[in-house]
Amino acid sequence: MIIWDVLDWTMQAYERNFWDPSLQLDTQQEIKLCQKSNDISIHHFTCDEENVFAAVGRGLYVYNLQMKRVIACQKTAHDSSVLHVATLPNRQLISCSEDGSVRIWELREKQQLTAEPVPTGFFNMWGFGRVNKQANQPVKKQQENATLCSLELIGDLIGHSSSVEMFLYFEDHGLVTCSADHLIIFWKNGERESGLRSLKLFQKLEENGDLYLPV
Repeated sequence: MIIWDVLDWTMQAYERNFWDPSLQLDTQQEIKLCQKSNDISIHHFTCDEENVFAAVGRGLYVYNLQMKRVIACQKTAHDSSVLHVATLPNRQLISCSEDGSVRIWELREKQQLTAEPVPTGFFNMWGFGRVNKQANQPVKKQQENATLCSLELIGDLIGHSSSVEMFLYFEDHGLVTCSADHLIIFWKNGERESGLRSLKLFQKLEENGDLYLPV
């Protein structure tokens, strides 16, 4: 993935290691032959003012434009390739896949936890817990390269029996999905629709004079 400046068409950022954000490969190193091209292909992506949300193979990756790195990922967000993604309000993301599922995710910040000190005393008598600088270097590098956020699954729309090719999000009006099973399904937010029905009911009762509010 290449991020371009739309004014002068200069390259602003470059990312080739979506499938393993903790791995910093040399630019000359080739992709391993054991990896299938479909597992590391970017099928679709969308963005907001802060991040690029990319569908790579079966996974979802969040690339921060300011930090120029992957800050969150779900390597197996679906059982098959992710075909389409879109952002929702409140740092949420929706994705659909060849496995027939449509899932809703939420981008959450991880709590920074401090590492506990290595125990001493009894264990040192047997050589356990000794500080090894060479062994600690990969751990330190892994912590530096760790993702800052997480993608948490908050919803799963089950209704299609084949690959969900695409969807359209209409904000308050709902979501429309199309699939290889020849179905188009219109999804509604059940909690919101229930609230709207209750509001209409109270308005109708008030118009008919059947609603008595306590004084």
